[in-house]
Amino acid sequence: MRRRVVQLVVVATATAIVSIVPGSSATAAPLARPADPVVLTGADLPTMVDGARATIVGFRWTGSAWAQLPIQIDERAVVNFGKIYNDAAAVFYGSQPGLVNQLVYTSSATFTGNDPNTKFDGDDELVFMARDAGVESPGGSQPTGVVPGSGVEIHVTDPLAPGSEGFVYLFRKASGSGLVQGARVKYVRYAFRLLSGNYKTTYSRTAGPNPENTLVTGATYKHHFADRWLSDRLEVTAPGASGVDILDRQKVLFGPTTCVRSEDTFDATGPFGSAEGVFVTNKSGPVRAIRSYLGANSGPNTQRTHFFYDRREDIRTDLRVHAIPQVMDFMDYSPAAVGMTYRNQLNPAGVAVDGVPDAITAGAGEWEQITGAQGTVTNIGRLTTSWTPASVTSYHLDDSTPSDPQCTGDAFAYASSGMWINSALPCTDPAQGCTATLVGVRTMYFDAPGGTAGSAATYSAGVSQPLQATTAAWAP
Repeated sequence: MRRRVVQLVVVATATAIVSIVPGSSATAAPLARPADPVVLTGADLPTMVDGARATIVGFRWTGSAWAQLPIQIDERAVVNFGKIYNDAAAVFYGSQPGLVNQLVYTSSATFTGNDPNTKFDGDDELVFMARDAGVESPGGSQPTGVVPGSGVEIHVTDPLAPGSEGFVYLFRKASGSGLVQGARVKYVRYAFRLLSGNYKTTYSRTAGPNPENTLVTGATYKHHFADRWLSDRLEVTAPGASGVDILDRQKVLFGPTTCVRSEDTFDATGPFGSAEGVFVTNKSGPVRAIRSYLGANSGPNTQRTHFFYDRREDIRTDLRVHAIPQVMDFMDYSPAAVGMTYRNQLNPAGVAVDGVPDAITAGAGEWEQITGAQGTVTNIGRLTTSWTPASVTSYHLDDSTPSDPQCTGDAFAYASSGMWINSALPCTDPAQGCTATLVGVRTMYFDAPGGTAGSAATYSAGVSQPLQATTAAWAP
């Protein structure tokens, strides 16, 4: 028997939308988004807040029995950036991080420190994979080892597939039950390895580089980092994929021929002087891993956060910098990508990745895809700004002998592609009293060979219309 209270609906990202929604259909189909997470805040789970984080466990009803599923709680708090830099008075390029306070993921392994609230509070996040949801429990029993009466039902629905649904049940575990919050599962492995040694004692926060040999391993991909901003290896390991490294770099530039700022200068490995930078957190949990860092030359408060799931990666960039002329963020693939097909929303038929320049339609789009025997990578880009940029377009260059300088990485431009804001951006640095904001999110899906424009459009629609979840107190 279902017990319902007022239901809070949230989208399956870190941003919540509040409304009242109707109940579910008794004949619903299961959810069909195997790569997508459901992320709730403590505020979405009012009966769970102000209690111990570690005692919360998740279950699904299989139709005949209870089965535990992995959940993860990520602690967050508003932290001063001066604290994260371990220098409240620091001034970089005229910007003072000590004037910035933001909600961030906390960590005792960095200067960010632990969440000062040791309980599951309103801004902490609880995450699970949508594919782990089960069917609705008929009531009459609860899982072994949980506290009676502590249940919360989470009802997940897909706005793109009306009638599909899944249910997850949260409980407090009983003392001595032996239950573990992560259900002894590890969906993704994040091995952060700083070559200099311990982060707090060896990381150079004011003058890089800080070389790494960091590897993320999911069910369908491997992603390597050689420094804070240096993403330099990507292998698709989905069934049937060759597993070769198809990435030269994920690049950041002012423009295609402007090398004065790049991912290398952000890490201070170029000829343009030292640069500050720090890690906010490095976390590897049972459901996802989080890599978050600050510092991009004259944007010491600019932040990038990676969320690694087993089949998907989300990359969020919060731009906080003085006014700049333009900016671009794009993937530059390696010679190993030759033979793949590149396509985007404006060019769904695609073009061959062969190092021979293509004449394709340029313009602002929602998705890009590269696919071949090497596997399929689908990139979904979303940009949120407090102003309307004068011009946003796409960038694409497939040229084995490019005339444009290759500011970083190798000498080639194989399917170099991504978003380009080719117009002026206002100051977005709150430390300089600026109020304009820009948030860019790249969502990457890693799949077997055979990606199509249709599969990319489906992913894009899912990012635009994420899973929804309602929460309600539950008792058997």
